[in-house]
Amino acid sequence: MIEPSGSPVVDVADDREAWLKARLPLDGLERRVASIDAELTIDRVEPIGFPYLLCLYRWNTRRWGMSRQELMNCLVDRCQGVSTTVEGIEFGSPLRAATLPAPELETPPLERKARQHVMQVRRHRLKRRSASGLELIRCETVRKPLWRLTAHHERHGDLELLIDALNGGYYLL
Repeated sequence: MIEPSGSPVVDVADDREAWLKARLPLDGLERRVASIDAELTIDRVEPIGFPYLLCLYRWNTRRWGMSRQELMNCLVDRCQGVSTTVEGIEFGSPLRAATLPAPELETPPLERKARQHVMQVRRHRLKRRSASGLELIRCETVRKPLWRLTAHHERHGDLELLIDALNGGYYLL
């Protein structure tokens, strides 16, 4: 079993930030890394709770004479401002011993970025339907669980990887 290394346990019970649920737990990392490359061996694991702004939007659509409301979530990275839409948001427990980077960007510009992103996605998806109004239901800071790994590869030597605990995506650092 892999033990996380890094900062001491952070008590976030009194914190207002929620955590997105990690679908890739610590005990699933070895299997995920092996699926990336069987020659990788994990040396060190650092859990990270990366700050995001989660905004929920609602609007009305009309199709075939029927009116209904649609919802869309948008996550905006609080350090770089990169936005993406997400479905099926689940909240979970904080990662044990997680490093918590501080948000670097202010909330108002990120809310505008989220609104623009949702409007663009909505226009793309609703080409044949009419939509009216775009209402911000809520915006909150959440932590997205990530795993930062130091691994060794026979041919390439020591590598650092960042693995997304929501979808298993990885980035070579």
